[in-house]
Amino acid sequence: MERVLYVVAREQPLLVGYLMTSVGARSSGGHLVAIKLDERRGERRLSGEARDPERRRGERRLRPRLDRDLRSQGYATVVQSEASPSRTGEPTLAPARVWRSRSTWRQRAARAGRRSRVRWGLIIVLLAAFGVSIVVARSIRWTPAPPAPAPQIEEAPPPPPASKAETIVPAAPPLPPSRAAPVRVVSTRSSGVVLSVDPRASMLVLEDRGAAGEAGRLRVELAPDARVVLSERDDQAEDLSRPFKDTVISLSDVRRGDYVVVEMRGPEGKELARSLVVTFRPH
Repeated sequence: MERVLYVVAREQPLLVGYLMTSVGARSSGGHLVAIKLDERRGERRLSGEARDPERRRGERRLRPRLDRDLRSQGYATVVQSEASPSRTGEPTLAPARVWRSRSTWRQRAARAGRRSRVRWGLIIVLLAAFGVSIVVARSIRWTPAPPAPAPQIEEAPPPPPASKAETIVPAAPPLPPSRAAPVRVVSTRSSGVVLSVDPRASMLVLEDRGAAGEAGRLRVELAPDARVVLSERDDQAEDLSRPFKDTVISLSDVRRGDYVVVEMRGPEGKELARSLVVTFRPH
């Protein structure tokens, strides 16, 4: 296979890089390309006298065409063949290192992707092998427990047959004593203006506004031990934390138009007033 050798003059070393970039690793004809500097230094024979006998048949280091190209364009081209000497008649030069073009970023990325896929494939294979080994080890160590014996149920002997003359009636179980339903005790608080008072019946009627603000009548029955109090402001109070004075009164002292607060307590639906406080009395 033929090879194209570019010999660059020693005075122009930068031409080597230019040829590597422009020519590449192969020529247009598909031949390998090699680029090297001119390594000829000078005459190796120090003495100019002739030798007897003269072993040189001619000047081997003298190439007129090569020297002319080196002086004119800075480089010379030599086509070499592995089986035959060069076309120019000069002896075949020693093989030079062939320059190869640098790989592109796409090629480097492809190689890195292949290496990454191979690496992850090995990791997945190792993890799968590790998981399989754990499953196999557990299946070998685990032994099913023997089934528990079924409990034996002893059959009760059949009851003796009853005679025709007598009939057996099973005794009914005693009924539990009935308990009264628990009574729900509620506590409520109401307020309103007194409409009427009946001291004999221990009752009074209030005008209850309620949460919705609608006026309604509320009939209140007082317990026998109910406490009726008149709460008034004490202008001569020494303790400022207690500015009101409470005076115990009877139900007959409650007047129509008084504003009262009633606290009731008792079974649901039968509440009785336990406390009645007159908080405002119009003059």
